[in-house]
Amino acid sequence: MGRNLPRDLKVLSGAFFFLFMGAGAQQQFLLPHLRETTSWGTMRYSLILAVVYISFMFWRLGIGYSIRILGEYRSIVLGSLTYTAFVVTVLSSRCYPLTLAMALLWGWGAASLWITGGTRVLNVSRGERYGTSSGVLYLCTGLGFTLGVVALGATRTRWGGDTMYGLALGLSLVGNFALLFLSRGGGLPPHRPLREVLKLMRTRRVKMVGSLQFVSALSFGLLLGTVADFLPKAYGWRSLLLTASFPLARALTSLGGGTLSDRMGRGKVLALALGISGLALLTSAGWTTPLSLGLGILILGCQSGVVPTTSLALAGDVAEPERRPLVLGAMFFWRDLGVVTAILGGQCLSVALGTIRAPLIAFGLIFLACAVWSLKLEEVR
Repeated sequence: MGRNLPRDLKVLSGAFFFLFMGAGAQQQFLLPHLRETTSWGTMRYSLILAVVYISFMFWRLGIGYSIRILGEYRSIVLGSLTYTAFVVTVLSSRCYPLTLAMALLWGWGAASLWITGGTRVLNVSRGERYGTSSGVLYLCTGLGFTLGVVALGATRTRWGGDTMYGLALGLSLVGNFALLFLSRGGGLPPHRPLREVLKLMRTRRVKMVGSLQFVSALSFGLLLGTVADFLPKAYGWRSLLLTASFPLARALTSLGGGTLSDRMGRGKVLALALGISGLALLTSAGWTTPLSLGLGILILGCQSGVVPTTSLALAGDVAEPERRPLVLGAMFFWRDLGVVTAILGGQCLSVALGTIRAPLIAFGLIFLACAVWSLKLEEVR
């Protein structure tokens, strides 16, 4: 299959692999690291990660302006550099305002990288292979994240957080370098991109896909926030194995989920992923043992692999090349809102009620409701 993949897809997938092995995977350890190395308090250090996704979320809507100024190629390269810059900040500073500022900048860079990168993947792929091409990108991203979680986690356990962040920096720089081999050029979004994105957000299909993205992203935010804070305190070294199961499952199901959506239809695949993950969360809430939590995290990873891949493919189905950055912004805005909601909301529920079960039950019921709703996706235009 590799020989049939477009060159730019290979370059992007390789770059994402290293970026998410480094800067991407360090997110999993950011909150515990800040808890151990600062005196900021739970909600203040949780806010750092939330600000990344709040900025990411709003830049999804306005990224068309910077793409028009920078062009597609520079938007991807400069966006990737903000991942590395955030790692440098955490490694070298304990200044809260500076870390917040870099979190804001990283949000812009993440929006720039993902929207222009996703657009490039769709534009170099054939229509009947949108799901497969999207799956390849997410597969490499997820594998990088998985290996990064294991490598960074082991480094942190053996040599400490600063050494871990040094390794994350080196891996991220490899990803930055790989993007220099990406083809120049690319299309530009229409004039007045914000107006166009807001108009798209009012269409029925984008509303529905956006809502499903929001719900799906609760799982990723739950893992980065409440679960990441809970597991090391409850299970020690075993938490690394539990944590690594999420990105591994996400990686392995990205390609299969994308290809399956090309054949079965986007709505049916989304319903299957959301329904199984809802049941998994409810099971984990009933029995908070390492086995049940591990199974729940594994299945949440599968859902987190299928939903974004299928949504990216759907953007290729419904939009012309020059409008794809706008459609991706309108759809994935809700994904980032879901991550922020889960990071802050899950922590608030855990602190208020003194148990991890409350957020697991709440999010599990939401997933089941949306699984039923997503079956109607094919009927919506």
